[in-house]
Amino acid sequence: MYRLTNPLIWLLRFKHRCGYGVHSPFAFRFITGVIYENTAYYAYRELDRTLPLSDRFRVRKILHLLFRISNWSQPDVIACLSSSDNVAKYLTAGCRKAQMADYVPDGEIDLCWLDKPNNDVLPHLHEHSVLVIDHLNKNSEWFRSLPAVVTFDLYDVGIAFFDAKYNKQHYIVNF
Repeated sequence: MYRLTNPLIWLLRFKHRCGYGVHSPFAFRFITGVIYENTAYYAYRELDRTLPLSDRFRVRKILHLLFRISNWSQPDVIACLSSSDNVAKYLTAGCRKAQMADYVPDGEIDLCWLDKPNNDVLPHLHEHSVLVIDHLNKNSEWFRSLPAVVTFDLYDVGIAFFDAKYNKQHYIVNF
């Protein structure tokens, strides 16, 4: 699912850490309050126990990020188009009131997790939707072509927001 990031890539992206150089208040709050949040949330310990031993170190960082995004956005509908059951567990733990779908639902989607590009999801996203895609380094062209307004490139993961009240911007974050 995830590989250990190459130290050279991490060093090249070092200047894009912790929100340095970000002037948008929304983007800065999202980077510092969600992406780089290091507080131990109430569900981390219990959820981490269910992870296979091989994933406890590599995948946990991304799963914690998904938990924080779900907790921050408080979605009503989550579409988890992934083969991993762990992703769905962390997303629903972040917002227990959300309806989870492992397919593209008929109505609007508030939070969407994709493990590969899927154009069928795009008509169901609205201005308050959050789209998170895995393997961004392989799917960067598709991610750049999204009608998103604010995007965050975390190298392995991409996060897109569609709210037109923000200025169009693409941020690189060293995660």
